[in-house]
Amino acid sequence: MRSFVKRYKEEDGQTIVLAALAMSIFLFGAIGLAIDGAHMYAQRQMAQTAADAAAMGGIMTAFGGTTGAAGTGFSTTGSFTCTTTDTRTPCAYASKNGFGGSASDTVTVSFPPSTAAPGVVLSPDPAFKATLIQATVTRNVSTTLMALLGPTVSTVSASAMAAIVSVDAPVPILITHPTLSQALSMNGNPNVQICGGPGRSIQVNSNSGTANYAVGSKATIDLSHAGPLDTNGNCSTGTGADFGTLGGPSSPPFNFLPGTKPGKFLQPAQAIHDPLAGVAAPPVPATAGTQTHQNAGTGICPAAAAPLGCTVLTPGLYPSGLALTTTTALMQPGIYYMQTGGFSCAAGCNLAMASPAVPDVTTGTGWDGTVAGGGVLIYNSGTGPIKIGASGTVNLIGSKADSSYKNILFFEDHSAPANTGSKAHKIGGGGALTLLGTIYLTNDLATMADAAHYQELDLQGNPASGTLIQGQIIVGALGLGGTGGITMNLNPSVTLVVSQVALVN
Repeated sequence: MRSFVKRYKEEDGQTIVLAALAMSIFLFGAIGLAIDGAHMYAQRQMAQTAADAAAMGGIMTAFGGTTGAAGTGFSTTGSFTCTTTDTRTPCAYASKNGFGGSASDTVTVSFPPSTAAPGVVLSPDPAFKATLIQATVTRNVSTTLMALLGPTVSTVSASAMAAIVSVDAPVPILITHPTLSQALSMNGNPNVQICGGPGRSIQVNSNSGTANYAVGSKATIDLSHAGPLDTNGNCSTGTGADFGTLGGPSSPPFNFLPGTKPGKFLQPAQAIHDPLAGVAAPPVPATAGTQTHQNAGTGICPAAAAPLGCTVLTPGLYPSGLALTTTTALMQPGIYYMQTGGFSCAAGCNLAMASPAVPDVTTGTGWDGTVAGGGVLIYNSGTGPIKIGASGTVNLIGSKADSSYKNILFFEDHSAPANTGSKAHKIGGGGALTLLGTIYLTNDLATMADAAHYQELDLQGNPASGTLIQGQIIVGALGLGGTGGITMNLNPSVTLVVSQVALVN
């Protein structure tokens, strides 16, 4: 009996030792799993960030049309794997985010078919070399404590897909300068009213604490009838829309009528990408534009143009720009390419579409000068601003909304010299202005990195008549002035479809 008890106690002691050993291994494994698991999770998050950056960098290169650039460009005809010193844009962005610089990393860039992104409406614009890019990053990560119990290496992987998508234009007024103080300024007592359109009417992208500025106690922005509920775009049923600004101040420095939606003053509101950044500049026309005088009551010149008569303009190249005065100018449909000198209609100049118009055959779009058929694109390539309407009446129609120029009426070269201050673009004055098209006057972000290099538009109302715009205003900086009304009538059922970049997976 004594020997049995002794043996039992010895076995019991061995069991305790074994149990303690098993427990210690379990605890050791649990601690190792926690430590290595947290490390793997952090690596997985880093991998996702790198993949997102690589995909977005690649699609932005395609969006900007620079896939053929030396050093940073890349072929879109097939997938490729980055080297450890690769300078191609997707590879460089992955490397900047910690992946791709060592032999343990693999960064692969591919161009999947549209079926890889179900439900995503890709841009149909043939100018883009690629509309869908996928970046996949992997890394072999050495384990620590878990290496004593199992694998010494674990693999983390992440993938991201970016696309150039077709979207509705986001806001009627977009001010693009990223840092400018007083990017939106209001002087005098202008009353700016927006009817219809999307849920956000105005966006100021500047991050300056004084991005919005007003002088004059009666300067007013009226969004009380903006928004998609005003289905006719005539301020009859809309209930309000938002004003968004990235920078300050935190409350509107002008009279703000948001409506009962209620519309909101959103600050800070994330900057909105230029929706027309992917629209290519028109080619330089092979033929020169012409100016032909017609007496009042002859040809297409109305009798009301007496005694000075009319100047009939045809599309084409204007090497020194156009400076129109004391005339009624009638524009045949098409592209008017100002090489230098800008475009102005001032001092007694009236400006209208030619009617009956001669269908334009040079653009291949069949513009005919009607609202349905589209009208003119005035492209400003070099020095000199656009100045419209010192005292005359102006009625113009922009390019077709479904053409490659997306309803643009005035289009400034993205790298054009700055037009600011006394040299700013000016629209408005003593007469009545009706512009059916988008005013697109902005440099790109790379150019505006030089904070003084941007495009400014001074938009004036007047007490006798109004300024009516049906389209968008996309400018580097916007000054609103005068003592009259500036109205934008926007039918939300007529949308402008543009191309933008987005992460889609």
